[in-house]
Amino acid sequence: VRTVDMLVASKDLKIGEELDASSTTWKAVPESAVFAGAITRKDKESNTDAVKGRLKRDVALGEPMFKSALIDDTKSNFVAANLTAGMRAVAIPVSAQTGVSGFISPGDYVDVVMTYDVRLPSDDNIKNAAIPIVARSAAQTILENIKVLAVDQATDQMAEAKLAKTVTLEVDGKSAEILALAENMGKLSLTLRGVGDKGPTIVEDPKDKAKSKATTDLRISNIMSELLHGENNTGSTNQVVRIYSGTRVENVSVRPYHAQ
Repeated sequence: VRTVDMLVASKDLKIGEELDASSTTWKAVPESAVFAGAITRKDKESNTDAVKGRLKRDVALGEPMFKSALIDDTKSNFVAANLTAGMRAVAIPVSAQTGVSGFISPGDYVDVVMTYDVRLPSDDNIKNAAIPIVARSAAQTILENIKVLAVDQATDQMAEAKLAKTVTLEVDGKSAEILALAENMGKLSLTLRGVGDKGPTIVEDPKDKAKSKATTDLRISNIMSELLHGENNTGSTNQVVRIYSGTRVENVSVRPYHAQ
């Protein structure tokens, strides 16, 4: 009886599982038993060359493999087919300024920075405590080393660079919640990592706690720092910080701060 090698599952396979060399094996069957859709061996073809991808349904031990059991690796299904197990795809809006001027491509790794206006409670004690830290604006890195899955509808790393409107990121469930909340709190920007750079962006500095926390307007502005430390020579115990926001100008009264 003439036989051919047909590809079958070498173990029970679960939906969403990525096929590897241990997932399938060749099984000799009578040539007359081969049916439409079955995957048969060509020359000395390996099992991993015959079929690749992620399953869209369960496959039992010994069950013949069908290409129809795999997620179609097209543009419409590429993101779902290439998500790491347990991860989620989240899209965020970007512009030329927030998306590194179009230099981000699928497969790159980025950090996510949130900039936002701080809304202080009306309690005077809290406002006084905030004087040496923040007047209005803050920024901080909220996620690090995040993989880019797609830029707009492009999923190919070799796609032509262009200014994107949306970038799709691969994150875990908790990070997906962080992105959803952060998008409502302020503006999100992406910072591109160099190839192979997996080091932390947020470095805890026990000697300088300010470096371990969010960046704020008072922490980067020398003028505001001088005003709040009473280093102007007006002789006044109350000073005014003038904040410009577009066409709006706001004067905020503050008292001098003296480090203990």
